[in-house]
Amino acid sequence: MKTWLLLPLIVLGFILPGCKKTTNEIVIPNQTILVDVKSADWGLDNGTYYYSIAVPELNGVNQFDGVVVSMARYDPANPSAEPQSFELLPQVYDNQSYFIIHNDNAVEVDIKGVNGAASQKPSGTVRIKIVLIPSQQ
Repeated sequence: MKTWLLLPLIVLGFILPGCKKTTNEIVIPNQTILVDVKSADWGLDNGTYYYSIAVPELNGVNQFDGVVVSMARYDPANPSAEPQSFELLPQVYDNQSYFIIHNDNAVEVDIKGVNGAASQKPSGTVRIKIVLIPSQQ
């Protein structure tokens, strides 16, 4: 009788170690592009400052992929130091609206004054970070 009670435990002892959970993770790496834009490099068109960044990596990007653009913020007391943070664009900062437009080969950053304010380009060098995030559907 005891043998019949132990038999299921013995059978499970052989079956359970043979079961192994397998997971397949697909890692799709993103790509980061850093661009430093000097104050003199900004163009002016109809009261809007703009800077166009050539990004050939955008060729072939589809509507499911992500393009994230952020701009570095520097310590005003020490502008030559590394950036303290990056802020996602679009963003309104210091009465200026920063926004982006992209196509198959370029990302354009535009600056326009809000609420009737005049557009002002950054007074120093600005670091722009573009992150391309491929998506697999």
